[in-house]
Amino acid sequence: MEFSLIIPAHNRKRLLMACLDSVREQTFNKDRMEVIVIDDGSKGSAIKKVVDGFKNLLSHVVYYRGYPSKGPAYARNIGVSLSTSSIVGFTDDDCVLEPDWIEKMVETHQRNQDIVAVGGLTIASSQGIPVLVGQFLSTCSIENVIYGKKEIIFFPTCNVSLKRWIFEKHRLNEIFLLPAGEDLEFFWRLFQAGHRFVWNKDIKVIHYRKDAAATFIKQAYMYGRGNLLVRHLYNDHPLLKELKTSIVSFWGATFMNMIKIGRFSYILGKRFIKESNTKVLNKKLEIYLFFVVHKIFYILGNIVEFFKIRKKVPADNLISTPRLLILDVTHNCNLDCRICDIWKTGVKEKNIDILYVKKMLKQAKKLGIKEIALSGGEPLLRKDIFEIFDYARKTEIKQLGVLTNGILIKEYFERLKPYLIDNTISLVNSLDSLKPNVHNYIRNSDIAWQRSIESLKLLSSLKKEYPQINFNVIAIILNQNLEELPDLADFVRKLNANSLQFQTLLSNNLKMSERKKSSFWISEDRLIVLDKLIDKLIELKKENPQFIIPSIRNLSLTKKYFRGTLKPNDVKCLSAYETVLISNQGKAVTCFSSYGDIKRQDLKEILQGKEIIKAWGKVKKCAWPCLLPCFCGA
Repeated sequence: MEFSLIIPAHNRKRLLMACLDSVREQTFNKDRMEVIVIDDGSKGSAIKKVVDGFKNLLSHVVYYRGYPSKGPAYARNIGVSLSTSSIVGFTDDDCVLEPDWIEKMVETHQRNQDIVAVGGLTIASSQGIPVLVGQFLSTCSIENVIYGKKEIIFFPTCNVSLKRWIFEKHRLNEIFLLPAGEDLEFFWRLFQAGHRFVWNKDIKVIHYRKDAAATFIKQAYMYGRGNLLVRHLYNDHPLLKELKTSIVSFWGATFMNMIKIGRFSYILGKRFIKESNTKVLNKKLEIYLFFVVHKIFYILGNIVEFFKIRKKVPADNLISTPRLLILDVTHNCNLDCRICDIWKTGVKEKNIDILYVKKMLKQAKKLGIKEIALSGGEPLLRKDIFEIFDYARKTEIKQLGVLTNGILIKEYFERLKPYLIDNTISLVNSLDSLKPNVHNYIRNSDIAWQRSIESLKLLSSLKKEYPQINFNVIAIILNQNLEELPDLADFVRKLNANSLQFQTLLSNNLKMSERKKSSFWISEDRLIVLDKLIDKLIELKKENPQFIIPSIRNLSLTKKYFRGTLKPNDVKCLSAYETVLISNQGKAVTCFSSYGDIKRQDLKEILQGKEIIKAWGKVKKCAWPCLLPCFCGA
């Protein structure tokens, strides 16, 4: 299969038939495409009967029924999990595709290998003012000026396709239960990660919206709810600057938005009238009226969602499943690095018992957490580390990350190989310089560089024989290694490592003023050098979006970080939200507080507790933001 088309359906039998008719008429080779219809909790068997009726007309048709309804985000995620193609496309059951829709989607992807998503032009099915205004509001959100440059930051999911690997990595956020906001949040996440999109207006879909005031009002209300939830998750979304979510600021912002209803309606109405070339006076007045109605019910949706956010604390309803679980399994280390203090506590603090490590692995797997990593200290120093790997294999966990300094890899290589080959583990090796004296000085060791290089070459050699193995590299950005970072990236890429994570210096979570006292901090006279090097790394990121881990924005903010001008609203800390860190004492922790204890709580209980909400509230107010890619959305 080359293309998978996913169609969520809910109680719209006749519209779905028209949609599938348009799929049947596609010019694209039917043997190279599949159609997956996700019945999201429809009543009765009408949707299934419609799909069954097309199974003789289309080569590959899949029907899946979910019950009860869990919303379009869930339905699309299920659809992609059932797909087999390299490109996945989405439309809605009330849409009709132009005959060349799939063909042009595939061609646009082939012409633009470096982009991850292609969107098309959605056309309203009616000339009714409610339908036209609703479509206008959706379309005018696609492009926005970001950092002085016009960028595409959003596509409605009724007319879009993506490379499957990128969707599987990010997925739609299933806390969005309504058909509003989930696509806005999803594409902003992709954009922040450095991915870019193409808008091909020759790829057309006709959207059959109901031409009724009641439908228009319902849509405005749902947009109000969905957009406030997006704003709650991302305080930097450029389309939602007028929205606030804290208790005090929300009501102030809402009051201002109510005052500005007339201004909003006039500005957008005037723009719509010009673009639609409307001449008749009563039509113009109707247009202005519907923009007023939209804003009123949009604000009402804001208010309802605000109370929902404030009231609901369970993880099922507010906090989505974390993307990453980090288990700090030991503070013992075979190095005493100059940029780290963890090793100082290794002798005093007992390792967390393996029973609790196994407990977390099992529960993380059950909850669907996609990424799990073992950190330290040096995890390979644990005498029971291979028992942990065996349990991960038994639990069917794949790509269990193991953060290592590389000292023990050569010694343990034969024992590590089976776990690497079957993808039970993924090693993440530290390398801060191509110069032995620099890396060894940072690591305060005479052998660290040699061992790290030996480890990476062994892994590289193994990957030639077993291409499926996964190994990665972390490099800290320091005053001592600035000039060689592009060469280091080239070296790591030639080793065929899966990724390289550039990480800014973080001196033990100290305040910015104290970080600057470190000899590894980039001095003021070398900030020009930093700027040039960061620009080179950004170019490398554009050329190798999957290989270089930090996003373009994250890399760009490195310039502000080392100048001490990085502001809390520049980044979003994901600790206690997308990333959960369990300390070597079994506590779920952020830089500021503990919000759970795995020795007496299940992981799900921690994620659904009130303490995690409080913890996330504190990290959102962090006055000394960092740029660690595993914690910061930038």
